[in-house]
Amino acid sequence: MSDRRGFFASLKSLALGAEKEESPFLPLLPGFIPNSANGCNECTTSACKTICPEAIVIREGVHAPYLDFSRRGCTFCGECSVACESDCFVAEPVNALNAEVRIGILSCLAWNKTICRSCADVCNDKAIQFTGLWNPEINLDACTACGFCIGVCPAYTITVHPIKEVK
Repeated sequence: MSDRRGFFASLKSLALGAEKEESPFLPLLPGFIPNSANGCNECTTSACKTICPEAIVIREGVHAPYLDFSRRGCTFCGECSVACESDCFVAEPVNALNAEVRIGILSCLAWNKTICRSCADVCNDKAIQFTGLWNPEINLDACTACGFCIGVCPAYTITVHPIKEVK
């Protein structure tokens, strides 16, 4: 392992044991209309990807463009929707993703009594609060799922998930 993050990620896999591998959730761009993927597939410029100031838009193959939070998060600037030539976005501004951010407490450094505030320090929405000194929790009402906390986590324990729809 060449870095500390890799070391802590390996500890996570040891702590959780051999898990069933599930396909990762790929959050769509803010305001992207999933039913418009056909128009998106006809796009040749990838304007949404090239215009993103955070460089987190991934567009590959026949998949709809999605966000990669491994280095940065989404500022909800709306540049991707303005640059889109195929009308794949809703007209009004979007200030949150249809996703949920979670902290895995088994591998979180703070939950395991190591001083770490990386996630709370970058959270512009102040959605990550510590109960006591050690236990970070996400206020889902305040969280916009911007993803800034995901890339800074030294233990790779913060993940993004789809919001489960209530039936």
